[in-house]
Amino acid sequence: MSDLQMQTLVEYVLEGESRPRNSNPAELQWLGEATDAQFEEFLQTLLETDLTVENDPPLGDVFRYLVYRLRPWDESNRRRLPVTTVPIIGAMYRKLGESSAARCHLLQLLAASAIPYELTEFVNLVIEDPPRDGPSAMLAFGPLFQHTSYDSTILFPKLLDALEHQVIAASVIDLANFLFRHGLIDPHPGVARKEQLIPLLGAVVQRLSRMEEDPTEFAETADEIAQQIEDAIALAVALCDALALIGDREAVGKLYQALEVRHRRLHTEAAAALARFGEDAGKAALLALASEPVARLRVLAFAEELDLVDQLEEEFTTSTARGEAELALWLAQPSQMGIPPTQLEVIDMRTQYWPGYDEPIESFLFRFTYQLPDAEYSNVGIAGPLTHAFGADLLDLPPDDIYAAFAGWHVEHEDIFEMDAAALTESQRVEVTRLERTLRDHDYDAVQPTIFGMFLGDKVLVARAVREGHTGIVVVDDHGPVWFPARHPSRPIASHEAHCIYKGRRLLRTFN
Repeated sequence: MSDLQMQTLVEYVLEGESRPRNSNPAELQWLGEATDAQFEEFLQTLLETDLTVENDPPLGDVFRYLVYRLRPWDESNRRRLPVTTVPIIGAMYRKLGESSAARCHLLQLLAASAIPYELTEFVNLVIEDPPRDGPSAMLAFGPLFQHTSYDSTILFPKLLDALEHQVIAASVIDLANFLFRHGLIDPHPGVARKEQLIPLLGAVVQRLSRMEEDPTEFAETADEIAQQIEDAIALAVALCDALALIGDREAVGKLYQALEVRHRRLHTEAAAALARFGEDAGKAALLALASEPVARLRVLAFAEELDLVDQLEEEFTTSTARGEAELALWLAQPSQMGIPPTQLEVIDMRTQYWPGYDEPIESFLFRFTYQLPDAEYSNVGIAGPLTHAFGADLLDLPPDDIYAAFAGWHVEHEDIFEMDAAALTESQRVEVTRLERTLRDHDYDAVQPTIFGMFLGDKVLVARAVREGHTGIVVVDDHGPVWFPARHPSRPIASHEAHCIYKGRRLLRTFN
C-alpha cells in the first residue's frame, strides 16, 4: 500500500456520512495488500486524526475489512496481529468512546488474532469500557466462538469481572458455557461465582416480569423496549444454561421462577435446565413446548441431549415438523417479522433436486398467517433446501411457481446474474432494445425495462408492461415472453420476484 493509497483511505474515513455507502469500496482493497508495518502505520495515522461520530460508518467499513484480513474462521490461513499493533488498537478503542458503533470491531480484531497479549488487552477493554449494547458485544466476542486455538485461562476467570455490565454479561456467560461444553476449560468458570450468578438470574427474571406488566417503565420507544427485552432474555438464557452446567441445586428455585416468564425462548431454556436437574416439572414443560414451532428445534436438541426423545409426540419429530419449526424461527427473527406466526399450514411437500445440492432434498411450502389487531397477513414460505419468504404475495401461484421463485432467489452461479436496466453499457442497451422489440411484436405496450440479466448464456430482460389493458411484469429472452399480471394490489409480484420465478422454472425443469 503506497503513501497515496493510505492517504486516500484516510480521506475515505474523514468523508464520513457524506460519502455514499458502497458494499465493497475500492479504497478498502488496498488493506489486503498492505504489509503489517503499513497496516500499523495506517492505524496510527487514524489514531492521530480528529474523528467524530460522523466518521463511524466508514470506520466500521475499515474495521470490518481488517477483521476479514485476519480470517479467524480459516484455521489454515488465519493471520495474527503484530504485537506492536495491539496498544494502537486499544488506544483507538478508548479514543472513539462508547458512542461509537464501529469500535466493537476493534475488539473483534483482538479476538480474531487471540494470542496472549491480544486476549489480555481484550479482557481489559471489555471490563473497563464494554461495548454499548448486546449486538455489539456479540460481534466483539464472535471470533472466540469461530476458533478455539487460544488459551482460555487468559479469559477466565478474570472476564467474569465484566458481569457488572449487563450489556456484556450474556456474551461473557455464553463464552464460558461454550468453552466448558467443548472441554476447553474445566471446571466451569461460573463455579466460583455461583453466589453471584444465582441472584443475578433472579434479578433478571424479576425485571422481565415487570416488563411484561408495564414495558414503558423501562423505556419510551418501541425499539428501546424491544432491545431491553432482547438483552434481558439473552442474559437469562445464558444464566439458565450456565447454572445447569454448574450443577448446583441451589439454582433450582430461580430456574422455576424463570419458567414462569412467558417468553418461549427463556421458557425452553429454563425447562431444559430443570430437566438436567432431574425435575419432572422441567421435563414435562420441555416436552410440551415441542408443540410450539418456534421453540421446537431447541426442544428436539435438548430432548436428544437429555435422552427424552422417546417421550416426544411423534408428530413433532417428523421432517415436516422440523421444516415448520425452521420457518417459524426464521420469521420470528428481528430482521424478519419479529414474532412467530399465529398459524402455519403445509400446502405442498416434495422431494426434488435443488440448485446447490447433489442429491434430492425434501422441500416444504407453508402458508403462514399473522392475526393482527386490525387485519390478517398471510403468505407462503419455504423450508428444506433454504428458509425464506418474499414480501410479494405468492398465495395465488401454483406450487411449481412458488418453488421456482425460491430456487431462482437461492441460486448462485457465475453465469447467472442481473443488472439494473438503468445502468448498462452501450452493447447491453442494444440487447435491451432488441428484446423490447420482441415484446412489442407480442403485443406488449408501455414497456419499461427494469432488469437486464444473463442466464447460462441467454440474455434476459425484465420489464413493467401493459397487456390487453392489464399491468404487470414480463420476462423475455430469445425463447419468448413470460407474463406475470399484477394481481395483489398492495403486494404484487415485482420485477425481482418475476425474474426469480423465470430463473427457478428453468433450473428446476433442468434438474428434475
